[in-house]
Amino acid sequence: MIKKSKDRSSVVKIDSNLLKDVEGFIKQEKNKFKFVNKKQLIDIAVHDYLKKVRKITK
Repeated sequence: MIKKSKDRSSVVKIDSNLLKDVEGFIKQEKNKFKFVNKKQLIDIAVHDYLKKVRKITK
């Protein structure tokens, strides 16, 4: 029997206030070209946070 593997990417609901903050952050002149879109910023921020937390707990 062949099992379908679940796609690793999925939709995640984000608090509307946080999303507004992210949009405002991206619109700032200094960040306008650094971050292409909200998803990229959130991906980078979460990745950096997890990397930092893992270093602390080791």
